[in-house]
Amino acid sequence: MDTKAFQWLNFILTFIAVIAIYYFLHDSIPEYFRIPLMIGLVIIVVVSLIVAFRRETPARSKDDDDGDRER
Repeated sequence: MDTKAFQWLNFILTFIAVIAIYYFLHDSIPEYFRIPLMIGLVIIVVVSLIVAFRRETPARSKDDDDGDRER
């Protein structure tokens, strides 16, 4: 599988996990805590989306940094 497929798989699995967490907890938590729970779960999904699809920058090795300083 390529990187894009893994990114989508990561996001989809996180989304399914968040839905499952909400489904199993929504009856057992107090009514006043449901909105904060939903907000927290949405934040988790958004962070997962950002992490999964952020642009990967090429990592510079430490040797390259040392070589630039000597010039």
